[in-house]
Amino acid sequence: LFDLNKMTYELQSAIGKLENNQLGSGAWPWFNGGLDNRYITQHIINGFGHLNKLGVDTSLNSKMIERAIKYLDDEFIKEYKDLKKYNPKVVLSNNHLSYTQLHYLYMRSFYPEIKKSKEVEDIIKYYQTQIQKYWLSRSLYAKGLMALVTNRMEDTKTANKILKSLKENSITSDELGMYWKENKNSWYWYQAPVETQALLIEAFQEIKNDTKTIDNLKIWLLKNKQTNQWKTTKATTEAVYALLLQGSDWLSVTDMVDVVIGGQEIEPSKLEDVN
Repeated sequence: LFDLNKMTYELQSAIGKLENNQLGSGAWPWFNGGLDNRYITQHIINGFGHLNKLGVDTSLNSKMIERAIKYLDDEFIKEYKDLKKYNPKVVLSNNHLSYTQLHYLYMRSFYPEIKKSKEVEDIIKYYQTQIQKYWLSRSLYAKGLMALVTNRMEDTKTANKILKSLKENSITSDELGMYWKENKNSWYWYQAPVETQALLIEAFQEIKNDTKTIDNLKIWLLKNKQTNQWKTTKATTEAVYALLLQGSDWLSVTDMVDVVIGGQEIEPSKLEDVN
């Protein structure tokens, strides 16, 4: 895991694959030879956002990231315009918070330095009012996205309301840590327990930074790993990202117990019959 040469090579290899597979539009396909795919493009750019949060320098990849964000900005505008295009009588004050648009807002919140057009800014404001109005009726995953998005928009009032509600509806036990009964697996990408728990760890860490709560959330993630596999690379990377965020130091290596008898330290490895 900590073989730096191997890690450096694999990182360069992964970046090379991304560069080679990025399409002219700035998007990525699901697989070689595929068409533009907005979801997987947002997922990849989120990944770079996570690396930045963890202090990894991604400046060498800035052109690739900017091209992808230009594509994603255009898709964000298109989905909003399609609300009226396919239904001229649409009532914009109704709930139009699609998971794709929420996922975009989360992705975009990692890159405030990349300039937004006025059109993108105006549509983001529209979705902010949607979040303020409809957050209570949405799923765990959506609430995690909305809490982080509103907090990064400096709407701490809404972000804190969402977190308060999440905490009130959670379960905490010594054995399993802090979790939600409704966090179960289903067909859709936003109904994945590991990714949902990881997102909620990020929300509680960033908005409240309460070490005890964060550690309880991490316990569930690790207990889940003991009894299941993290089924996909996506689940694994999201879980590892959540575990590397603040809280207690989960990666420090502790020494074995020291044994001292009559003031003399005993070295277990030198004793007879000790493997």
